[in-house]
Amino acid sequence: MLLGLGAVGVASAGAGLGTTAFFSDEESFEGNTITAGQFELDVTQMIYEVDQDGIGPDQLTFEQALAELDDSAAESVAGILEITDAKPGDSYKVCWDPCVKYNPGYVQITLASEESTGTANGVTHVTSEGLLSEYMLAVVSLEDQNGDTEMVFAGTLGELVAEFSEGGLIHAIGGSEPEYCHAPCELMEGVEGDVADPVEVCVYLYLPSHADVGEIVTVGGVEFDIEPDDSPGNAVQGASFEADVLFEAEQCRHNDDPFSGEEDDGGDIVD
Repeated sequence: MLLGLGAVGVASAGAGLGTTAFFSDEESFEGNTITAGQFELDVTQMIYEVDQDGIGPDQLTFEQALAELDDSAAESVAGILEITDAKPGDSYKVCWDPCVKYNPGYVQITLASEESTGTANGVTHVTSEGLLSEYMLAVVSLEDQNGDTEMVFAGTLGELVAEFSEGGLIHAIGGSEPEYCHAPCELMEGVEGDVADPVEVCVYLYLPSHADVGEIVTVGGVEFDIEPDDSPGNAVQGASFEADVLFEAEQCRHNDDPFSGEEDDGGDIVD
């Protein structure tokens, strides 16, 4: 009987081992993804004024382009500003609307130019050693994303190029402490958030004439006293001026020092 009881005990122990197990459970979450966002710069150039006293060839071309616009279009023409017959007394207004898309961004503008005198371009019947940038007046206005406009530069065209030769941030909201981060003008499909109109940067140009000497002329809302040396006369006959306007954009998020890296590390660029 003792042997029989022992056998039963061993069998019972084996049965106990078969019923012991760890508690367990599992849950899963599928389809987790991380998708990089998008960032894009779009710039529209609009020509608003070409004033050559109603008889200049460039103004006639501009007026023809205006006439071809439909009734719903603004009184402006998109495209490259190319003036072939500038003379003292002429004035021009050209604007750019930089727009960052999909995410907030900083926008920077840089100017570069090349120019030559009339003498260098083959003018021989008069002395033409002057440069257009020395005489042409320039005013820059900025309309921010609140719709407020301020003058951000006034001087000569040459001084304007010099000031923006290394770039400058275009602020989205003005005031005593302007904010430079632009709200996007367009969001990605399916993304909700705030959008805003792009800022507008306008350059007003005026080449003084002999009739302006001793007078006050107004360029883009800024008054200039014209002295005899401010009128170019024959000094700019045949002179040429060519400029590149470069817009760059970088994201605002996690970017406390925009446009500080190498050129090839910069943001989206529109030239």
